[in-house]
Formats: sequence, C-alpha cells, structure tokens
Amino acid sequence: MRKLSPSGSEELIKAEFLKPSNSVSLTVEVDECARDLVWFSDEKCYKYFSSGAGWVAVVPESVKQYTLQIDAVLDWFRGIFEIGGMYRTTEIHPKMLWFLGAARFGKAKVSIYFVKALYTSHNVQLFLSALKQEAGNAPAIFVTSSNIDPTFIESPLDMALVTVDQIFTRSDEVATLDHGMVGSIINGGKSICSGEGGIGLRFSTDYRLVHWNGEEYKLTKKQAAVMEALDREGGRAHKDLLRAEANTNEEIHRIMRNKVQGEWVTHPLWNTLLQSEGNGYYFLDNQ
Repeated sequence: MRKLSPSGSEELIKAEFLKPSNSVSLTVEVDECARDLVWFSDEKCYKYFSSGAGWVAVVPESVKQYTLQIDAVLDWFRGIFEIGGMYRTTEIHPKMLWFLGAARFGKAKVSIYFVKALYTSHNVQLFLSALKQEAGNAPAIFVTSSNIDPTFIESPLDMALVTVDQIFTRSDEVATLDHGMVGSIINGGKSICSGEGGIGLRFSTDYRLVHWNGEEYKLTKKQAAVMEALDREGGRAHKDLLRAEANTNEEIHRIMRNKVQGEWVTHPLWNTLLQSEGNGYYFLDNQ
C-alpha cells in the first residue's frame, strides 16, 4: 500500500483502507520512511533500528494502531480495472486470493485476481494449486501486493502474476493503471517478466503449437509457416507473403484445413484467431 500511497498513512486512512484498531502496529513513519518496530519487553517500549543511530526508542503515543480493510482495497482495485457490477468479488482461498471479475482492454477480455501473502513457499504452493482450479477463467492477471519477483513463480502460459508496482503508475498524487504495461502483458512484450507471447496467445519455438485462450492447438508445417509470418509481421500480412513463407500457391483457407478420417476439416483457428481482412490481407485476432 505504501507504493500506491507515498503520501503516507493519512491518505490510506482517508480512503478507509486503514481503520483504527486495538492490534499492535509493526511499523511507524519516521522522516517519511516506514520503520519496522521491535518490542523490547525489559524496557516496555518499541524501537526501530537506524544505521546511523542504532536502536531508537519510539514514543508510545506515536505508534498508531490500524488494520487493513481488505474489502475496501478489493473494491478500489475493481474500480481501477473498471470491472462491471455484474461481477461479485469471490474469495478463492481464505485471506489470500480473490477473484475480482473480468475487465476488457480493447478486444481482450481478461479475468482479474488479487493475491497477497506470497512470502512463504507454503503459500506459493497453495496459490499454484488454486491456479489450476481457475483455468476456466483464463486468460487472467493476478495482481499481488507481495514484495516478490514473479519470475520465480511459474504460472500457466495463459496467466500472468504481476506486482502492484509493475502495473500502476503515480501521477498527480493519484495511482492509475498503466494501460501500456497491461497491453504488454496481454499481447506479449519484452517489458514484462512473465514471458514473451502474452497470456492470451503463445507459440512454440517452431510455431507448430499454439496456446490461445487456455487451449492448445497443433499446426502442420505449412500452417506453422503462415502463423510465424503473421507473428513476425506484427499480426497482419498479405496472402502473397504468407503463401511464399509456406512454400505453396494454395489459398490461405485451404492451407488452414486438416484431413480427418479422410475428410478435409477446417482448422479451429480459421476465422477465429486467423481471419481475413479483405484485399488479400489476413490478421491475427487475439481477443
């Protein structure tokens, strides 16, 4: 929360993310920095460690006691992602993982989750187990408040784990969603650490396998050549280029067929992922 609120606890209190509590606070604001507190029972006081002054005692009255209001935080995230009222926040795993709903970014519809407490290997395993149960909601973005490196947690190809500071930006004392970063996560890009290819569309190295919207599809050598050319050209290319790459004069709709039990069957990616734009151009419709 400090990353979203550099102004300190007062802003979080006004937003009702923090409310007074009888529980003990473990941090205190000193010189605009949050210091971790340690209880010294023999002296009956809290202290924080300063590299310059050593252990510094804290006046009891300065220790403000608050609890985090997770419901308010989740509602705030829903508003930031512009999640519609048709979705209800659902707790997937107690006090750790919540489904917030689906958000739309251009043509892409993405499920949004919030996850916290990923600071132990046990919780990480619980999180990974929960991901398997949520496969039907892919593609999905899991936003975590934990101070971790998401690359060390191997998420499914159609799901991305990102930290709060990766997808939010601060402007005029207001935290806003970084749509450029979200687009990079969805469509693929080297600026994210969750891997290239995006959460909605990924190809194997030889393009013979396509992972799209939670499903895996196999391609023939010619079909793979068409997909590779389209991907290399930014998702849009003329049929002459595609046929040349596939080393054939066949029309694209004929290339995108498979023979099943002696019958020619249209490939499921035809007119779904791969579509005709007219005038001889084709494009990848990564919704």
